[in-house]
Amino acid sequence: MVRGDWLAAPPGLAAVPGGSATTPAGFAAGASACGLKASGALDVGLLRSVPRAVSAMVDTASALPAAPVLHNRGLDRAALQAVVVNAGIANAATGAAGLEDAHAMAAAAASALGLAAGDVAVSSTGVIGDRFDIGRVRAGIAAAAGVLGPGGGPSFAEAIRTTDRWAKSGAFRIPLGDAVVTLGAAAKGGGMISPRMATMLAYVTTDAAVAAGDLAALTGEAAAVSFNRATVDGQMSPSDTLIVLGNGSGPALRGAALETFRSALRAVCRWLAVQMVKDGEGAEHAMRVVVRGARDGEEADVVARAVGNSPLVKTAAFGRDPNWGRVIQAVGQALAGRGGPGADVAIRFDGRSADDPEVAEVLARPEYDLEVVLGRGAGEAELWASDLGHGYVSLNADYRT
Repeated sequence: MVRGDWLAAPPGLAAVPGGSATTPAGFAAGASACGLKASGALDVGLLRSVPRAVSAMVDTASALPAAPVLHNRGLDRAALQAVVVNAGIANAATGAAGLEDAHAMAAAAASALGLAAGDVAVSSTGVIGDRFDIGRVRAGIAAAAGVLGPGGGPSFAEAIRTTDRWAKSGAFRIPLGDAVVTLGAAAKGGGMISPRMATMLAYVTTDAAVAAGDLAALTGEAAAVSFNRATVDGQMSPSDTLIVLGNGSGPALRGAALETFRSALRAVCRWLAVQMVKDGEGAEHAMRVVVRGARDGEEADVVARAVGNSPLVKTAAFGRDPNWGRVIQAVGQALAGRGGPGADVAIRFDGRSADDPEVAEVLARPEYDLEVVLGRGAGEAELWASDLGHGYVSLNADYRT
């Protein structure tokens, strides 16, 4: 579950019980295990639109993008029909050979699905710097294609996991005039989460009829208010990718219907982003850091990220300690050298001050707001952040060993 006030969902948006990325009509998925995960779990996934779709994509701002990201940048991002994903090895920092492996994955998936190679996007997640056995991955792609179907959404979500404690999979429906539109979703991410996109991967499917230009604009906006507003450890992945596929027939959405779809897409992306924060490696709490009273939006964003990424604030949250001095320290650091009026800082936890006797109950909640009011202007920003505890250190200290 995710707090409703965190999603800003439009009226009528409702979760589909047991929904997945293949709940919208016309989508199919499949998964297999080819041995990239030492556990033997599913590690190759395929997701495709059966009717011809329009698409949109945003990806990492990292100066060292992974090979699949480079492959995808050579495609027509408005005309993608499928994605092939492997988990266990990220195919990042692998040079020209890794790029050839990404091309080979796309070609194998395209052949298995009866598509052109340029129709298929590629994603990889896992250990950076290692190459995988492309022959093994090709076999995994063939096996995943062999079980491809409209019920394959949950297995696709399982296959793309790495350190995730649970699969991030779901679907939502929203009435649009006389029709009902469905959005499906799958994502992975628990560590190396501080996207500047548009390691995290996210895929959204919909049976809505959306013009390619509109979908591109809405996808960029949705990423900005969701994945780009989430942090677990302040680390940017070289693999960050969001792909949205829309295969609806009929006239493209316009006017009020398009605005409602815009709000629905934002809410679904926020739902995925908050799932990642809640599933932060070893995390027990998720906070929405809300900054008000900054000189402008840019300053509010700087302060929110300083608070949400502060190891002092995050460890205090893990320990359920209302140590507002750590928040003040992060705010002061963020405002250093910015000038302007002094900050008259107020700090509240779900509306309660740090010295409120009931604040301990707030800090025990799995989700709560940490509000910082600066008194310097009208700028506002929000950021979802996890706490930081022993589990994060243990997992990452032993990640390869």
